[in-house]
This record gives sequence, C-alpha cells and structure tokens, in this order.
Amino acid sequence: MSGRAVEAAGDVQVLLLDKTGTITLGNRMAANFFPVGGHSEQDLADVAQLASLADETPEGRSVVVLAKEQFGIRERHSAPTTSSFPLRQRLGCRDSIWEPPDSKGRGGLRQALGRRIGRHAPADLDAIVERTSRAGSTPLVVADGTDILGVIELKDVVKQGIREKFAEMRQMGFAP
Repeated sequence: MSGRAVEAAGDVQVLLLDKTGTITLGNRMAANFFPVGGHSEQDLADVAQLASLADETPEGRSVVVLAKEQFGIRERHSAPTTSSFPLRQRLGCRDSIWEPPDSKGRGGLRQALGRRIGRHAPADLDAIVERTSRAGSTPLVVADGTDILGVIELKDVVKQGIREKFAEMRQMGFAP
C-alpha cells in the first residue's frame, strides 16, 4: 500500500495468478457427464455414482450429487468391500474412475487405457478428454470393468467476488 508499490503497479504489463487457492476454492466439482462408445449419459452417471459413493472428497461427493440432480439416481449402499473407491485412480484400473496421468489430457489416453484394460478404448474418448482439458476442466474416465463408459468433467469453483475483481482490473487497464 506504499506509494512506491502503487507507482510500480503502473508499470505492470502482465499479471499471472495461480488459480488454485487464489481465484478458486481448490475443490473441483462434477459438472457434466460425457458418454463415449454409444453409451447413454444415464448409464455413465449410474456407474460414476456407484464408484463415488465411498469417496468422501468434495469431488467424489459432487459426482453423487450431479447424478442425483440430473437423473434422479438416489444414493445406494454398495456391498462391503475391502477396497475403497477413490475418485482418482491414475490408470489403476482396479476401480471405475481414472484421471489421465497428465490430468490435462494431451492425447494418447486411448492407447494407454487400451494397454491397461486389454482392449481398444472408444474412438471418441481422446477428443472428449482433450476438449474438457482445453476448457480448463479435469477429465475423469469412467469404466464398468473394461468397458469405458465416458468422462466426468470436473470444474474448479471460482471464489466469490473474483469476477468483480477482474472487472475492476480490466477498467484499470490490467486485463484484456
């Protein structure tokens, strides 16, 4: 807040922010279900919800809520199991939901999954993962056994008031 800092701010041409924790809450929320390989969105939501029931993370709970809101799928109780269902399995293939190793997509997911599950992944999978990643979201691949059903899109939750702060910055000439 010193005069020197205010003067230096006048020379700023580019402002970079780390979005997690600065402009977002750091909790991603399920926003969409994108089916692949001819599967229905409801079938994808059903399996995604079952795989997320024991996941107590905000992301896992948001999958359960999204399935309920979009398709009326009520929470069910699965049979006791020795394994948990973490929302993100990095191509672990033991559970039903995986985050690509490079969580921002970047292609090659079909081949990597194909090697792990022993069969070809649906042709439309890479395009959906890439599109979701380019939008700034996190794609999570959902499968039932070795049958890949689709992708859950996780979006970052923007902090309250951030849009207004960026509008102010644009008025001051700091942002496009």
